[in-house]
Amino acid sequence: MKHWLSILLSLTLAASLAGCARPILLNPNSVDYSNISAAKIDKKLGLVIAETDRAREVTTPGGGGDKVSYFPYRDLELGLYSALSKSFAEVSKVKGLDEPKLKSEGYSYLVTPNITTTSSSSSALTWPPTYFSIDINLPFLDLQGKPVKEIRVQGEGRAEFDEFKSDHSLAAKRAADDVLKKLIKAISDSAPALR
Repeated sequence: MKHWLSILLSLTLAASLAGCARPILLNPNSVDYSNISAAKIDKKLGLVIAETDRAREVTTPGGGGDKVSYFPYRDLELGLYSALSKSFAEVSKVKGLDEPKLKSEGYSYLVTPNITTTSSSSSALTWPPTYFSIDINLPFLDLQGKPVKEIRVQGEGRAEFDEFKSDHSLAAKRAADDVLKKLIKAISDSAPALR
């Protein structure tokens, strides 16, 4: 009887561990975009990231049947701010259209990012994802709340075991670097509509 009880406890423990998601980070490796050439748009931009978005945890597949969890808005906030600051004369974090400083300080646009992610792994033996993608949708609104321009970009990151054994977040970080660099270029390409 003790033998069966021991097996049952072991199976229950294994099942509960398999159901847990392993934490990773989406922070880009760098938020220094000084080497990217882009003419700044001479406008002030308000960046809105709600506390509910910052606190939103997302779970996607890893390898070996495991899952990974992370906080996309919280992890990408600094990178988003840096990429937008590379693209606009001034960027400030704001709470929404009703913030008084938007009109009094001459802001032109408000943007609330929408971030979606996917991950997967070609490995049946290791849990970190070998592939990660990040989609960022940025709808630009004027101060009356009317749409001005919408920019969508997708970044991808890949990493294999030899690379990620010391950094389990490597594929996600590479995707973050890729998507933020593409965002700067997409804003630069859309500059005529935002000037």
